[in-house]
Amino acid sequence: MATTMTPLQPGTEAAAQACAFAIFGSDIPPVDPEDYRGSWLTTLHVIAEEWVGEGRIKRHAARTATVINELIATQELFGVGSPEACACGTRLQPLIDRCRHFGITTDDLRRHGARLPTS
Repeated sequence: MATTMTPLQPGTEAAAQACAFAIFGSDIPPVDPEDYRGSWLTTLHVIAEEWVGEGRIKRHAARTATVINELIATQELFGVGSPEACACGTRLQPLIDRCRHFGITTDDLRRHGARLPTS
């Protein structure tokens, strides 16, 4: 599974920090002081490596697969446009966005149990 990073727009340290929070949310792993060097720009790749090394990407794929299955079950029970399905879809969107950041594919989600239709 490939790890991809969203390219930073030219700008400031604040842009790099905002990017880190957009990609990782509040779940930023601890970074060793020698890796940090006081800059978010130099730390983004370290954080991504920590996510891979700690197995967080696999856990994220598994959690996303679970929510996908919950959405499908909710749609079957209440209907596709129901308020319940919309609420579940809203909960799923940030998980899918993070999957895109980390290069998690639909095949990866299927391997983690997502009941996605095959094309």
